[in-house]
Amino acid sequence: MNLSTLIITIGAIAFILTLAVGVIFKRHNSWLMSFLQNFTGVLFVFSGYVKAIDPLGTAYKMEQYFAELQVTFEETWISIIAPLFPWLSGFAVVFAIVMIVFEIVLGVMLLLGSKSKFTAWAFLLLVAFFTFLTGFTFLTGYVPAGANFFAFDQWSNYDPLQMKVTDCGCFGDFLKLEPRISFFKDLALLVPALIFIFRHEDMHRLFSPSVRSTIIAVV
Repeated sequence: MNLSTLIITIGAIAFILTLAVGVIFKRHNSWLMSFLQNFTGVLFVFSGYVKAIDPLGTAYKMEQYFAELQVTFEETWISIIAPLFPWLSGFAVVFAIVMIVFEIVLGVMLLLGSKSKFTAWAFLLLVAFFTFLTGFTFLTGYVPAGANFFAFDQWSNYDPLQMKVTDCGCFGDFLKLEPRISFFKDLALLVPALIFIFRHEDMHRLFSPSVRSTIIAVV
C-alpha cells in the first residue's frame, strides 16, 4: 500500500462515518467539519495503532531525530538547548509510548467530538510537532556534508542522500515515507488543524459527555 491508497481508503471510511453522523445520529453542525473530524480521527487512530505494534521502532526513530537536533544546535548561538536532546533520548521509549497513546486517544476524541477546544489545540500542537520533525529532516537534504543546517549560504541542490533520517516513522513499518512526502502531508494536516481552532464549536459531538469520557477512558 502507498500513501495515495491509504488516503483514499481513510477518506472513504470518513465519508461513511460522516453520513452516519449526519443521517443516523443527526449530530452534525457542518458536513465539512464532520468529514474533517472523521478523516483526521481515523488517520490518527490508524497511525497510532501501527506504531503501537512496535513502539521500540518509534523510540529508535525519536533517538535519531534527537541525535541530529543535538548536533545541529551545538554549533549555533542557542547551543544551550543542545544538551536537552541527549536527555530526551534517555526517555525515548517512554516518549514514544506516550506519543502513540496520545495520538490514538486524540483520534478517538476527534471522532467523538469530545472536549472540542482542547482537542483542536492538541491536534494543532501535535501536527506542528510532526511538521517540525519532518520539515527539519527534509530540509537537511539541502545541507551538504560538513555544513550546519543553519548555515544557509552553504545549502546546495536537494539530495535525498544528505538527509539524516531517511524515514519519518509516521506509520511504523506498515508504510515507509520519505521525509519530503511526510512533510507535505503534515503541511496539509495544518489546514484542518487551523479550521478546528477557529470553528471548534461546529464539531459534531456523539453521545453524552459521560459516554464520551467512558469510551476515551477505555481506549
